[in-house]
Amino acid sequence: MNRDQVITELGEPLSIREVAKLIGVSPWSVRNRLLPSGIPCFRCGPNGKLIFYRAAVTAWLISRQQTKGGLNR
Repeated sequence: MNRDQVITELGEPLSIREVAKLIGVSPWSVRNRLLPSGIPCFRCGPNGKLIFYRAAVTAWLISRQQTKGGLNR
């Protein structure tokens, strides 16, 4: 699988700030509220940078809204 296929499959890679902006919350909320709730991400190394993929984050949000009635529950 080449890079273009991966980007098509997962969506573009996003930083924690970009995910926060996409969702409409602060980076603190992403790290401290959504990571423990299971928002999908990839960590580069044990203490490394978090990488999120747009398609995975979007799918996770949609599934949370359908099963739990939104993010605040």
